[in-house]
Amino acid sequence: MHVGLRIVLDAPVDAVRDALLRPSVMVAVTKPFLVYRSLDPAGFPEHWTPDEPHPISASTFGLVPSGTSHVDIDLHETDGVPIQVDRGGGTSGLFARMDMRHRMAVSALPDGRTLFRDRLTYRTRPALLGIALWPGMWVIWQWRAFRMRALAPTWRA
Repeated sequence: MHVGLRIVLDAPVDAVRDALLRPSVMVAVTKPFLVYRSLDPAGFPEHWTPDEPHPISASTFGLVPSGTSHVDIDLHETDGVPIQVDRGGGTSGLFARMDMRHRMAVSALPDGRTLFRDRLTYRTRPALLGIALWPGMWVIWQWRAFRMRALAPTWRA
């Protein structure tokens, strides 16, 4: 199963790349549907560090626990396009029943804006759970698009 976006953001590609590396942006674009919290005593870092997994928890609407996971970022380029992949995985709760791969890519557009592609691919145990979760995942991804479009102009600074 997967959910994805292909949207234009009103910010230059470097600003979008930087924003995608900030945990504060991950939190801002999923609230109130999913509320993420750091499980590290020091809290969230300012930026994700590639190959340094960071433990997190999530709850639906801040009330219903979804489980724990970790964010484990890999950065690379494919044909000159910057790619960010979260290789993290669930460690408890609903997240532990899911194998997820979250991939985001950004490309500069001629007018200074950014083409943003965002795809979450997941499998669940049991498989029917994935089908049941898909409508909620789709809603969250539409919310992500709405919030990213709203926030992107602030990333220019």
